[in-house]
Amino acid sequence: MAATAEEVLQQECDMELDSFSAEDAFTLGMNVLDIAGEQSKSLVVSVRRNGKLLFYKAGPATVIDQDDRIRRKTNAVNLRGHSSFYLFLKYEGDEQAFCQANSVKAEDYALYGGCFPIKLRNKGMIGTVAVSGLTAEEEHMLCLNAISLLRRQQYEG
Repeated sequence: MAATAEEVLQQECDMELDSFSAEDAFTLGMNVLDIAGEQSKSLVVSVRRNGKLLFYKAGPATVIDQDDRIRRKTNAVNLRGHSSFYLFLKYEGDEQAFCQANSVKAEDYALYGGCFPIKLRNKGMIGTVAVSGLTAEEEHMLCLNAISLLRRQQYEG
């Protein structure tokens, strides 16, 4: 894919939802697992709305460090309101530069793919979907595809 920061920003705009309920959070989490297929064994998946954890799943081949990576990526997305992959591209993977620019501690923020903002049309960001266990770009695409599927499910549903 080799996406640019501008392309990732457009993806964020394209994935805005009209609504996002607790049921939608469960559906989104399950979408991630379904799309990942066999890879889900090595994934940790987290879906939050307004900071509240609504969906969590750790596959049998995961490690505790993945929970911390999700926490750190989610912190970055919550701070800046953009996907962790966009932040990774914008700062060219330089977490120190990100932390200096935002006056935050490096141990609490990670720039890597895999955390995507959940945004409502005309209302802004209200949550996140985060994945850990793949490459930065694969995690980003997994979140993007799961939200895209949720949008179709809401439209059809």
